[in-house]
Amino acid sequence: MSLTVETVLRETARFFAKRGLEVPRLEAELLMAHLLATDRIRLYIDSDRPLTAGEISAYKELIRRRLSGQPLAYITGKKSFLKWEFQITPDVLVPRPETEILVEKAVELCRPRGKGRLLELGTGSGVIAIALAHYLPAFQIDAVDVSPAALQVAAANAEAHKLTDRIDFYCGDLFAALAGCDRPVYTGIITNPPYIPTAVIPTLAPEVQNEPRQALDGGPSGTEVIARIIAEAPAYLAPDGFLALEHGYDQFPEIEKLAKAAGYTTVLSYRDYSGWPRVAVCQRNLS
Repeated sequence: MSLTVETVLRETARFFAKRGLEVPRLEAELLMAHLLATDRIRLYIDSDRPLTAGEISAYKELIRRRLSGQPLAYITGKKSFLKWEFQITPDVLVPRPETEILVEKAVELCRPRGKGRLLELGTGSGVIAIALAHYLPAFQIDAVDVSPAALQVAAANAEAHKLTDRIDFYCGDLFAALAGCDRPVYTGIITNPPYIPTAVIPTLAPEVQNEPRQALDGGPSGTEVIARIIAEAPAYLAPDGFLALEHGYDQFPEIEKLAKAAGYTTVLSYRDYSGWPRVAVCQRNLS
């Protein structure tokens, strides 16, 4: 008897659940949709479609890769973020829902200002810069990353979203990437920097450990990169500009201390969907 799409999905979801995957049915469907080069809706429409022996063999290999610790986005080569889909490779972090808060707060701060220029540090796949460009059509965006391979992914995503005229990419270590430019003045600087303490990384889930280490490792305390950004950002910000950054759930007290020492007078904290402090916004009040 032939195995149908629905039968294989149901059994795979049960198998994934036993192996501890948080959303087993969804993962099974995304792998199947990738295998058949279709979407999840079509899987339901064609639920009685028999799978060939070759398709079943290929699907088993996808399952093996997933259970070996490879992130789902690396297997399928794509990931949704906010309202859009992006190309994802092992050269970049997999976008996470928590980062949506960072984009939302930046957009809230920018919209009343009408137009301006933004800088994203550590752009990776480019999802933050591209989302900001979509939401803020009157803003120009500069995006920086230390990894040439990551910038290739970001540039490809910008081209796919038809935003190459709105986003300029620079390769280098944080603000040093802008050394060859006249010093820009930014309305806002937005960043999801490395913020996991070095000693914690070996304890993370295997799929997280498969992501680029330089995009995860925030140094011994987890705030070394954050401290550099906080200290250097004022030289690039407009007087009424802001710095918005994502951080670890327990790092806001240290960030607030660093920001006050650097001359920011207002430091606000925003929580993620799980209720943890996740985004800090630093500004200097004008007198």
